[in-house]
Amino acid sequence: MTTFTNHKDFGGDFGKEMIANLKKYDSLEIASGYFGVSLINQIHDDLLKIAKRGYCKILIGMIYHEGVGREQKKVLLQLNDDLKRINSESGVYIALRQYHGKIYKFKNLTDEKIYVGSSNLSASGFYSNCEFNSLILDDETKNNVSAFLNYLLIEDFEMSAPLEKVELFEKGTKKKKGKKTSASKNDLKSCAIKPNLFPKDPILSTVSIELRVDEQPNSSLNLYFDKGRKNLNGKYMPRPWNEVEITSIKADREQLDYPKGEFEAYAQDGTNFYKIPMITASDNFKAITSKGNREVLGELIKGKLEQLGYLERYERITSENLTEYGKKTIELNKFADGKYYLVF
Repeated sequence: MTTFTNHKDFGGDFGKEMIANLKKYDSLEIASGYFGVSLINQIHDDLLKIAKRGYCKILIGMIYHEGVGREQKKVLLQLNDDLKRINSESGVYIALRQYHGKIYKFKNLTDEKIYVGSSNLSASGFYSNCEFNSLILDDETKNNVSAFLNYLLIEDFEMSAPLEKVELFEKGTKKKKGKKTSASKNDLKSCAIKPNLFPKDPILSTVSIELRVDEQPNSSLNLYFDKGRKNLNGKYMPRPWNEVEITSIKADREQLDYPKGEFEAYAQDGTNFYKIPMITASDNFKAITSKGNREVLGELIKGKLEQLGYLERYERITSENLTEYGKKTIELNKFADGKYYLVF
């Protein structure tokens, strides 16, 4: 059989094929979006045995930004420790940018098998879900898949990092609920002003910036999905959910009264009014963001989308979200030198 669907008439259980291969081959590379605790517990010893014969590398692709359950984290840390004790080539890797594919590569001195499909490294993916997985037969495709696996698993901290160098957060923790982890008062609430202090000056000119979220899936309004930064313990962590900037292009910056440097933005969200310190920074003033804390602007923009149901927390902003919201641009309406109404 070359295809496996977990249906008896179409190749049968993918898990049965995988378990058989675990006992035959000397190395294993897995890249899976998600994983399941029960399956890891089931095949734990077989994974260690294959590592002793060669190596075992497992990349998990979607949990860096989404978080894991407590038992999931415990099982993954234990597996990584056990594999690392066997040899330095083995271990668990975490994708620093979202990876949703599924690849399983087995190899020994005389043969290799590569499977590509839909099954996650989980009991449901291996046995109960209706899935589709195929054994790759032609050499060109096998070479391409192997090259992509090398890219996913190389330790250059561009696409992935070893588990021991990543700080996984547990679902349900304060971070997942979106509460602040710092004592800083420099947030959107601190920028609130009374309605009578909100200017009523006429608009002198308008700067309109398109939100190019599809072209910027890991930056600008979607900085959360960048690979993140190292914390004080030297481990990679995702950026704060609300950290954003608006990246302009040359045509945007050529508009009359495009702000250069520091300025003030007045914004309204329902019955709430804000005066936000802003700045355009980076090369040619291309990055527009709130001064001192880039989360302030994110609280305003993402907060509006979340409140109206067009965005779920820890979900990427796309053009579809913005279309549903009814606005794909940010307007900076100048009413005085260094002062603008920010409209989204």
